[in-house]
Amino acid sequence: MVAIKRKSLRGRLSASRIVVVAVAIAMLVKLFALDLVIVRGVSMSPAIRPGTVALVARFAYGIRSPFSGAYVLRWAEPSPGDIVLVAPTANGSRRAVKRVFELGPAYMKAEAGTLRGRGGTVSLGDSASSALAGSPYVSAGRAFVVGDNQERSLDSRDYGSVPIEKIVGKVLLYAGGRSGPVKKTEYSKDAADDVDR
Repeated sequence: MVAIKRKSLRGRLSASRIVVVAVAIAMLVKLFALDLVIVRGVSMSPAIRPGTVALVARFAYGIRSPFSGAYVLRWAEPSPGDIVLVAPTANGSRRAVKRVFELGPAYMKAEAGTLRGRGGTVSLGDSASSALAGSPYVSAGRAFVVGDNQERSLDSRDYGSVPIEKIVGKVLLYAGGRSGPVKKTEYSKDAADDVDR
């Protein structure tokens, strides 16, 4: 009888250990390796529509501290054309999925309502056109990010380049989303709001 009780107690401890270890591994994977986000907003349409689930590789450019968000170890930098998840910046924006247009140190060329850089050409709105006239410079350690839906995107054309430290990771895969009008939903911690107004 005592042997049977010991065995069932051991079985329960083993099961609880497995659950604790599984939860710890899942938390480590989410903090340092992979994350799933739901894209809200239309700034990356038509490539990434609202409601799309995106898989973000947090380790793509290095290992970030979960407390400060700064890179503890960085082995790569984003490249123009990469789709990335950008952490909230000092101006109060939310996390956003954007495309890297230029990486500093680099000059971009603004003329005739367009901006040219290594990421291609994007149109400039009236306010951005005057603010970025001439040859805008992207400082070292910063990235100029834009949305694919240039008319509806709030991005670096509006708030300037972002520190590379604010790039959480690279979007590896995205699937789903809906076409049609955007429906307001409750804010989710794992939602990447494009802050489109």
